[in-house]
Amino acid sequence: MPVRATKRGTARTTLDRDCDVLVCGASFAGLTVARELERSGARVMLIDRYEVGERQTSACAVPTEWLELLGLESSVRQTFDELVVHTSRSTTRWPLPISFSTFDYRELCGLLRAAASSSEFETATVEGVQTGQTHTVRTDRGDVRAPYVIDALGWRRVLSSSGQPIQPPDARLSRGLEVHPPGTGDDLECWIDPHYIRAGYSWSFPAGDEVRVGVGSFEPRDHVKDGTVALARDLSRDPVGYQGNWIPHQLRPATENGIFFVGDSAGHCLPLTAEGIRPAFYFALALGRELRAALAGAITREQALTRYRAFNRKHALKYSCMLGAQHLAGRTTGSAPMRWLVGALRARRVSHWTFDHYYQIMPRPSAIGSDSPELVGTGARGRLGAPA
Repeated sequence: MPVRATKRGTARTTLDRDCDVLVCGASFAGLTVARELERSGARVMLIDRYEVGERQTSACAVPTEWLELLGLESSVRQTFDELVVHTSRSTTRWPLPISFSTFDYRELCGLLRAAASSSEFETATVEGVQTGQTHTVRTDRGDVRAPYVIDALGWRRVLSSSGQPIQPPDARLSRGLEVHPPGTGDDLECWIDPHYIRAGYSWSFPAGDEVRVGVGSFEPRDHVKDGTVALARDLSRDPVGYQGNWIPHQLRPATENGIFFVGDSAGHCLPLTAEGIRPAFYFALALGRELRAALAGAITREQALTRYRAFNRKHALKYSCMLGAQHLAGRTTGSAPMRWLVGALRARRVSHWTFDHYYQIMPRPSAIGSDSPELVGTGARGRLGAPA
């Protein structure tokens, strides 16, 4: 497990700051929001308990075009045009209409941070918030005040004040664990096999000189370490380099008491597939659009909250359908109907139709800003979603 790189001794000064936008959480969603506010003229501060890129929490695979459109392609380690799916009785190759890439987490976060270079970054643990026209966020290093506050801290939803804290295994969370042994591989692989997990799936994602092998469970009370170790050993991989996380599998409110929520804190990780990186980018870009408009005086903070909340709700039905599919898959992991479905998706036409519809739950960045020209970059390479 990573050791937290925090400021100590004389470097650990007290935080007592005022800023325009405070982004709590510096992974995919938080860094993307800060990137979208570059050149807005706003005083933006990022806070995270870890240094940028220090603590990987994902197998790190995403549609390749998202990395290219956001100017993050140098972080790619391997690219795949097929998904190899194993059941207890068969192996099937699913042709994909778009490629997926594994990438280096630290490098990608570094690229996002470099694109938000005017924002300030501090390591601190966020402990709570007092809301108002100007919010006061409490940290273990002191208070930071801002009229615009974003919770991108992950599944704990730290800045929420509604009810009891989210506590696994009682909360609506999935759980995942993976190991990162050195090695190479050619295929993006998935196992739908109760030998490794009763309700969920397992994976092996090659990424250059390492392979990310893991198990995800839809049932938070089901442990995943034994399955992870078993899969790694079946693949002749050493179970080393553990990292794991809880994964929200239900959409949550995107605003609360004047606070914006994005990424896992808003439940943006897709049910069934646990795909969280593309949703983090997607909703962070949409949030950045509303924040830019508010900071420019085109809309009020209340209007920005309303518009972002409405954008989030537009996806509620699709998320509910994915959650229903997750419940069904969790009950049929080793069944004959599941094996039949896996086999049916080997046909290119069926596979492409299925994945096209899945991809359209949150399409490429240009679709977010169809009514917002400022979302389209005008840099030398014309990257969509890049700061103008």
